[in-house]
Amino acid sequence: MTETIVLGLDGANWALLEPWLDDGRLPNIQALKEEGVWTDMHSCFPPVTCPNWRCYSTGKNPGKLGVFWWETIDTDRRTLTTPDSRSFKSANYWDYLNENGQTAGIMNLPMTYPPFEVDEYMIAGGPGSEQDAYTHPPELGERLDTDGYRLHPESPVTGKEDREEADGLVELIEQRLETFREQLEAEDVDVAHCTVFYINVLQHFFWRGEPTRRAWEVIDEQIGAIRDDHPDATLLLMSDHGCKDVDTVFYVNSWLESEGYLVTKTETADVFDRYGVNKKRLSKLAHNLGIHSLVTRLAPDRLTEQIPEDEEGFKREQKLEKVDWEQSSAVASGQGLVYVIDDDPDTVKRLIDDLAALENDAGEPIARQVMRREEAYEGPYVEDAPEIVFDQRPGVHASGAIGSNPIFSDVGHWEAENVRTGLFLADGPDVDATDLDGPISITDVAPTVLHSVDCSVPTDMDGEPLPLFDDRDVATCDPLPFEAATDAAREDVQDRLEDLGYLE
Repeated sequence: MTETIVLGLDGANWALLEPWLDDGRLPNIQALKEEGVWTDMHSCFPPVTCPNWRCYSTGKNPGKLGVFWWETIDTDRRTLTTPDSRSFKSANYWDYLNENGQTAGIMNLPMTYPPFEVDEYMIAGGPGSEQDAYTHPPELGERLDTDGYRLHPESPVTGKEDREEADGLVELIEQRLETFREQLEAEDVDVAHCTVFYINVLQHFFWRGEPTRRAWEVIDEQIGAIRDDHPDATLLLMSDHGCKDVDTVFYVNSWLESEGYLVTKTETADVFDRYGVNKKRLSKLAHNLGIHSLVTRLAPDRLTEQIPEDEEGFKREQKLEKVDWEQSSAVASGQGLVYVIDDDPDTVKRLIDDLAALENDAGEPIARQVMRREEAYEGPYVEDAPEIVFDQRPGVHASGAIGSNPIFSDVGHWEAENVRTGLFLADGPDVDATDLDGPISITDVAPTVLHSVDCSVPTDMDGEPLPLFDDRDVATCDPLPFEAATDAAREDVQDRLEDLGYLE
């Protein structure tokens, strides 16, 4: 039998679910809360899918992994890259299971493409996976393809008006969990994991709206079925971070430019930006006219490279081309990361002070905490991190786009943004605990998973096994080596991240 089942619920927190729990719409999750033990869980900085799902699988903070967000800006080389599964410099908990002669089945975990060789199986997860060579063993993917398994929706949700596409996401989430249940029946493993990633996409665009509620009702139904099918398993519910509705969009690079930290070049492309001409609008117009393929084929690269991505302006590599590197001292990614050019300590101090004092037009702070990278992270790769990390106040979305944006605006592309507080729940006949002294850390989950199946915990994990199994001693072991990094993710992966609103 499968001893431990982990369900990863991207972007979930108890505050998000509370109204639906109170209304009786999520009876299975409510029953688990009453029967098991639960608490809040804190993610690593920043509270984002990448890197936090791999903080979960390694039990380590990003300073020990070398990946800090969806993109990495190298201010010396003036390049922007996107990580893939091999960019994280650590073994994962399934490596320790396999080393101990135990098995794992890992499904839909973000940042696992290309997939790892896992005994028993791995089905790589979105948003960075491709519908090609996405499983180990490969024949599993062939069977899933035959059954109609889809890694991603046929049409992505890219805005709040995409209600039909949102319906497709609800169907995809249901299919994902039904496939996981089939895998649980077909393959006995010691530990099985499945992440429901696209639920947080619905939360970003619709917050607690009808599509999100329906998706959570589907998730609740599937959780109840898993609990019924595997009553003797230890069941863990956990998330990579939480979610909250947005009241302020903070365009960090607009603020940096207004304060003199960032200088951008004025070019012909700015005319497009000023008059609202962007790739997203042109693409929709071309689709409506039935000439999208013709335009794509005939438009010269020198023209398309000059057109902003969407109404927020220049993103990805485009924004680096806008930076006047000789005159600038800082540039920002999204969701709380700021790179200081030349790592000047005086600039770092001034920026920290300025960000800590910054308030929106309503007099509310933008950041709850502003940290040097050495305060946010610990480990051998801290020097690769952005020099400044700020924890967005719940309700703030920090955009890293460069364009003719105000410093502050009301709700924009997303209705809701990530927050650091997620959720954790444990239930099962082997769970011998009545309470958890929370909140716990996301890095506590991997050692807890290992301990749940009597596997040794490596000594380099940041987290500690939670006191869920009082009669078990915790065994430790030496760390395993990790595989070398591969090339950064391809451009089509970056396109998908941009459609979803992650890369700005």
